[in-house]
Amino acid sequence: MLGLRQARVLNVSDETIRSSTGLAGGCGGQKELCGGIVGGILAIGVQHGRADKSVDRRPAMECSGKLIEDFQKQFGTVSCQRLVEDFTDFNSPERKKHCSKFVAFVAEKVEGLVKGG
Repeated sequence: MLGLRQARVLNVSDETIRSSTGLAGGCGGQKELCGGIVGGILAIGVQHGRADKSVDRRPAMECSGKLIEDFQKQFGTVSCQRLVEDFTDFNSPERKKHCSKFVAFVAEKVEGLVKGG
């Protein structure tokens, strides 16, 4: 979320940025679901989500599904553990650089989804 705000893709509050902090490291450092994907889905929700049930949730659901589909097609999985399986030191600069390509991919896709529909 912070990267999307810095890139001026979304205008979100500090509270929203803070709420996404735990997504790092495959969500809470558990190497489960790639935090970049979850952050992307949250960003889609900011633009296309609903605050009450009278609003159609399909735009958010379709965009989120498209993001996951495109990510899996590009990288083979959304599993943090599988995405970083070649790195013995999770905190290494090399692993962080490796993950930056996932974040960049998500940011690019989310920008298109939130600005283009």
